[in-house]
Amino acid sequence: MYRQIKDYFRLFLYNIFIFLFLITPKLLMEKILKFLTFWAYKVDKKHLKIARANLDLVYKDDISQKRKEEIIYNSYRSLVFNMYEFIENQRISKDELLKKANILNKEIIEKAFQDNRKIIYITAHYGGWEITLPYIALMFGEIAVVNRRMNNPHIQKKYEIARSKNKITMLEKESAAKGMLKAFKDNKSIAVVIDQHIGSGIEIEFLGQKDKATDSTSRLALKFDAVIIPIFTVNNGFRDWTIKVCEPIDIKTFEFKTDDKIRELTQLQNDIVSKQIFEKPDYWLWQHKRFKEFHNDIYKK
Repeated sequence: MYRQIKDYFRLFLYNIFIFLFLITPKLLMEKILKFLTFWAYKVDKKHLKIARANLDLVYKDDISQKRKEEIIYNSYRSLVFNMYEFIENQRISKDELLKKANILNKEIIEKAFQDNRKIIYITAHYGGWEITLPYIALMFGEIAVVNRRMNNPHIQKKYEIARSKNKITMLEKESAAKGMLKAFKDNKSIAVVIDQHIGSGIEIEFLGQKDKATDSTSRLALKFDAVIIPIFTVNNGFRDWTIKVCEPIDIKTFEFKTDDKIRELTQLQNDIVSKQIFEKPDYWLWQHKRFKEFHNDIYKK
């Protein structure tokens, strides 16, 4: 009973929070989000420490401490602006959502559909992932996304409704394999965010560090001769994004260099994500323990 009361109370607070955000004038909201960025950077000591540990591991002394702090601050800013997108995109129309971003290289996706191919989008917790998937789904067709279920079932339900409005189907992490197979059979594309820590998976190199990564996208692509299309979104300002569609990995034409196709394909995907982060590190979510599988000691200092 106590758990149920707590869940409903949190749902009430969630609804109040959403309501206040949505009625706030856009000019004022931009200022609020910038303040929240500053506040998070100053107050969120736990995740600030994690971000510094990650940057020290990846860059060592190759960049200055001042640059590292700038990356962390910009990462918080990108995260705050991204979270606003999740809130606003629940309520606005398709036309309003599409106006907030411009897309580069969309012909890559168009060709995959013209060729009647199965599509696996890969991305990261990078820039505006909360606008990336709704934008792609509304423009090109339904997407099934692997996601961890929230602890509060009432908020989870609202989350699923908000996603479905933008042609996104949520797949529970625990049964993702079956969900992805069904999605392909239902002629949906699949999207997977591949940059987070994972306890299982296979050993790869990510951002120059030994780590583990999911091989689910590789297995699925090989099984269905799918096209893997990397997508990343960078923030240009409040409600202003650029979605970059990258060169695809076409299983039908890709020339493997080893017999271990799954490992090679998984490494290639992580190389693509790493390259994007190294090019513009300010947009990646540095505040999570990505490297704890082999470098957990850096988070204990």
